[in-house]
Amino acid sequence: MPRSRLSLFSWILAGGFILGTVLRYVDRFNLVATPPDLPDANMVDRTLSLTDYFHAIWPVFMWTNLGFAIGFVAVVPFAFNLAAATRLPGGLPTFKSLAAVGGIIGAIASIIPIGAAEGKVFVQYCDCGFKETEIVSQLWAQMVAEEIGNWFLRVAGVALAIGLFALLREGRSLVSPLLRTWTSITAIALILAAGAAATEILSFDAVDILTSVTAAILVPVWAIWLARSVETSPGGAPA
Repeated sequence: MPRSRLSLFSWILAGGFILGTVLRYVDRFNLVATPPDLPDANMVDRTLSLTDYFHAIWPVFMWTNLGFAIGFVAVVPFAFNLAAATRLPGGLPTFKSLAAVGGIIGAIASIIPIGAAEGKVFVQYCDCGFKETEIVSQLWAQMVAEEIGNWFLRVAGVALAIGLFALLREGRSLVSPLLRTWTSITAIALILAAGAAATEILSFDAVDILTSVTAAILVPVWAIWLARSVETSPGGAPA
């Protein structure tokens, strides 16, 4: 039996977030390339010494962020196909709107680090006599751009979390008690991850674990589970 569009987008959504999370840990644990140990180097010397490492890890870094971008983009058609499959009057308007906002903002936020880092990887400086100034300026520009992207991600997470709560209200008849609990946990995790990252009430490692669990487990399971639940319900769309 052919897979429905709702099911297809649920798997794309899940695959994107899982891919991004896995590749992030591939980078973190140096499974593809290992940066040189430069404890005494200053910012400029360290950046220049890391050139080969930047080139080696670039595909992993790029696909980490593209994976998350794919996941966020898939949120939008997933939400609209879900609304159509439910055949409810009004078609989950609040959920669709918030999912679209969160998905679009999250996709943009995931692309920002790629553009911010590309210059450092491939064009570190020109031969115009201002090497140190260019490298330092480039690093600070990258940090500013990445912080903007981080705040976009936090906004996207909160928007999606509110959308999940709206789904529980608008699609009450479609969500089983167990799936309702999973949806609530996912929404709370999204809000907690965004709030903890913004306020630094949790350590970096704690926020990282929470974010990884949310992206690689909670959201993918929720999307696939919800799609299958709607498709197999009497009022849902046929597979």
